[in-house]
Amino acid sequence: MVELFFFEIFDAVKTFECGQIFRFESNDSGKTYFGALEDRIIKITQKDPHTLIISSNKNSNLEKIVNSFFRTNDNYLDMQKSINIDDLMKKVVNYSNGLHLLNQDNFECSISYILSQCSNIPRIKRNLKDLGKLYGKSVIFEDQEFFLFPSRSDLINVTEEEFRDLGFGYRAKYLRNFIKNYPIFLGEPVLDSEIFNQKLQNIEGIGQKVADCIQLFAYGDISHFPVDTWMEKFMIKFYNDGKKISKKNIRELGSSLFGKWAGYAQEFIYYYARNHPQFFSSKSKK
Repeated sequence: MVELFFFEIFDAVKTFECGQIFRFESNDSGKTYFGALEDRIIKITQKDPHTLIISSNKNSNLEKIVNSFFRTNDNYLDMQKSINIDDLMKKVVNYSNGLHLLNQDNFECSISYILSQCSNIPRIKRNLKDLGKLYGKSVIFEDQEFFLFPSRSDLINVTEEEFRDLGFGYRAKYLRNFIKNYPIFLGEPVLDSEIFNQKLQNIEGIGQKVADCIQLFAYGDISHFPVDTWMEKFMIKFYNDGKKISKKNIRELGSSLFGKWAGYAQEFIYYYARNHPQFFSSKSKK
């Protein structure tokens, strides 16, 4: 068992329900979460607003693994001060306070975001759950059955048709090609952020947004500012006077406004925007 203490607030519900990760679930309204992490299942219990209790079916290297996963070296309070650039972002920061970025496995995260294209969170969760149940290793922990995420070797012989049978649609082709031709560079350190990002986009089925998400959530490059529909609505309405601009320009605007913490700002804004859809109705005013 490991006890993690945060000087800042840590909100497990915001962190695991914000849309950054898809295979951690709670059956008690967010008091505890279970999920697969590398070669084990972990149970996360919110002891108080600053403390997590983490247990697992495997205790070896648990402290090192969970410290990496929860990005405990991030200066969260400095981040909040840095992205709090105006009255609007003050509201965003206050609303999203306690939401932490997670450091995900690069293979699982890459597959998750390839499957995320033109989809929604419930469907992505269902797709990944089906994939794990069919091809992942079964683990019994606290009298419950869980499934580790399948490795590349577990999936290397799965056909495009079999992926389509799981409901992956046109993404099945991208997934099959990604697994079959898994790029060597994905296992290497990120030396140049934009070169790495372009290499990701050279993979069939990975565009700018998916590349940014993979780089942010799997490789810890928190300078990236992924742009989806919610981000597009928010940035155009509040930071471009309602004038339409390209997603590329929105990405650049986010990076310019929030600098090295752009990834945190993006996730805070995304969480805020999704939970305030009324701001983007035709009757809404700035």
